[in-house]
Amino acid sequence: MGPDTRAVAGTQGRTSVSPTSALHAGLHDALPQIARTFRDPWWIIGSAAMALAGIPGIVPQDIDVLCSRNDALRLREAWIDHVDAQFQPADEARFRSAFSRFTHLPMPLEVMGGLEVMTASGWQTLRVHHDLRLDIAGHAVRIPTLLDQRRILLAFGRDKDLAKAARISPSPEHPHVA
Repeated sequence: MGPDTRAVAGTQGRTSVSPTSALHAGLHDALPQIARTFRDPWWIIGSAAMALAGIPGIVPQDIDVLCSRNDALRLREAWIDHVDAQFQPADEARFRSAFSRFTHLPMPLEVMGGLEVMTASGWQTLRVHHDLRLDIAGHAVRIPTLLDQRRILLAFGRDKDLAKAARISPSPEHPHVA
């Protein structure tokens, strides 16, 4: 399964995606500030990552960014005038992070710094083990591989995440969408 169907060959072995949708327009607008602000590795996760990976029928409502706590705090400071202070993330008993939601972009951006997930064995830091790099508007963007996206969604454990995970084949030999 290749990246988004709007992708075209890029430089240095990456894929280039043009800003032709709300997702791409949101990324196009957000990436320059993220590039200036973030110092640690970061990834797009959730529905946006699934859409960028080319999974059909996924329509993200926001762009979820997984990053370090320090990077999340730096971005919040840089975009303090754009923080949606009224928004409260759902399932606070299941997730904790340095969270901010920014709604001044064509698609809302939700940043989760140092995201931890409550599991049967307690709080676990969410980590991406394997990723792909895309070139979007001249910026390197990481998304988890499909198998890692599936693992992350299963770890989240909510019904909506389990339904998304079911759309990703569990077998690396058959990387098509289930």
